[in-house]
Amino acid sequence: MPYRNQQRHERGEGRVQFLITLAVIAGLVYIGMQFFPVYLHNLQMEDETQKIVTQAVVQNWHDADVRTRLAQKAIEYRLPDNAKIEITRNGKKVSARIAYTQAITLPYYTYNWPFEIRKEDSSF
Repeated sequence: MPYRNQQRHERGEGRVQFLITLAVIAGLVYIGMQFFPVYLHNLQMEDETQKIVTQAVVQNWHDADVRTRLAQKAIEYRLPDNAKIEITRNGKKVSARIAYTQAITLPYYTYNWPFEIRKEDSSF
């Protein structure tokens, strides 16, 4: 029996399996490297949106000021140009909604990842 395993190894069958495993791991790392920055920018934009909405309530900003600041952050965090920014005010309560679809280009395929950020604050 040990002789049979030794023959299999000598023919390179173990090496092929290792190369296939290595290729799969490399593919997963590549895909992760395409998705992770997009996800991280979305999380950062969520945090900034909450900060801006809270400041808007505390400092009584106009809707145009809130939209401008959110648009600046959207550029900073590389959101697509077609991101829709909506600001609504109900008394002292300010709400922001940002909706966009981020295209992630992979070999032979483009994945359109939809995002929606909703934040509101009344500071009471």
